[in-house]
Parts: sequence; C-alpha cells; structure tokens
Amino acid sequence: MPLQRILHRAGNDLALHPLSRHPAVDAIEADIWSIGGHLVAHHERPIGRSPFGLHRRGIRRLLPVPFEALLEVIEDAALVLDLRAWAGDPAPDLARLLEPLNRSRLRVTCEDWHLANRVRAWLPDLDVAYSIRDERQLRAYLAGRDAGTIEPMPVVIRHTLLHTSDEVAALRLRAGDVGVWTVDDAARALDLKAWGVDRITSNRITVLNAV
Repeated sequence: MPLQRILHRAGNDLALHPLSRHPAVDAIEADIWSIGGHLVAHHERPIGRSPFGLHRRGIRRLLPVPFEALLEVIEDAALVLDLRAWAGDPAPDLARLLEPLNRSRLRVTCEDWHLANRVRAWLPDLDVAYSIRDERQLRAYLAGRDAGTIEPMPVVIRHTLLHTSDEVAALRLRAGDVGVWTVDDAARALDLKAWGVDRITSNRITVLNAV
C-alpha cells in the first residue's frame, strides 16, 4: 500500500477544506467532538457548554465546523477523524452518523484505548486506530499485545517516539499498520518513509509533497 499523506487539522477550518484537492494531500484530519449529540470539528477543548475552548495559548472562542461539511471532503480525499472524549461517550453519536455512509474513505483515531474499542464495537468494518502520545502508552500497548490481553489495532504514534527502522518493524508486527504524527521536517519525513511507516501526518504541504 502506498504511503498515505495526511494534512493535520485541515478539517478544523472550512477555509482549508479545498486543500483536499491538492496533489500532495491524500487525506485531511479533523478533531471531532460530540456536543449535545452533534459532531463538530475544532481543536480547542470545550469549556462546559460555553462557546469557548481551551487552547495551549489561552482561551479562544470556538468556531466549530459542522460534521456534514467535513463529509464533503470525501469526494476528493480520505478523511481522518481524531475522536476526542469530552463529556459522556461520543462513540454512539459517531456510529449513528457514520452507519448509513460508505466508510471506505474514513478512519477514526482515538487517544483512549477503551474509546477506540467502543467505536470498533459499534462499527466493526470501520478503520479505527489507537493514537499513542507518550512512552507510557507505547509500552502498555506493546506489553498488552505481547501478553495477548489486547487485540491488534493499527496505531498512529508521535514520531519522536520512533528512533530506528527496527522499532517501526516491531510495532508493525504487533499493530499491522503504523502512522506517525506530526512531522514538519522533510528530512525526518523521508527517514520515516524509508523506515516503512504507512502514514505520515504533517502541518506542511511541502513536507507531504517531499514524500
């Protein structure tokens, strides 16, 4: 399978949706939240029911992208939904909206292992991946796979946690499919491609174009 090139967070901004037609972009990613049973895309973590969210630079007013607008992207590129847990369980809301759709160009990623499993239970044919942010999560995943206590699941991993091609190979042996994020240096992206990763996520089209 050819390397998939994913434009990070482009789904969060309607102005960036036309980049789904760029020749270097195979997929765009969006951060998905369930609010009152409705799915919307934005990066900031919601503050209660207010129209504001927490950003690393402070508090910002939310500018949510409706889920229906995201689905239009599928005409031009694949769509990666980074499902975020907030209040309650977003898996049923996601399943309700995705169930009648052709899901062949959709992927859902989750930072929470149990949430990823719930999504897969609701929609067994959906491509679901576990997002690994730190060394603790990585070790827990590898230990669980080696012990047979967790089932195989594709992973997307913070690229700085990978140091050699052997590590990529070992992870693929357990996960089957390995993606990396967020790679904004072209030389690093080319190294990861040479190591055999399946997907590269970047904020920069120049990086995606390089691989």
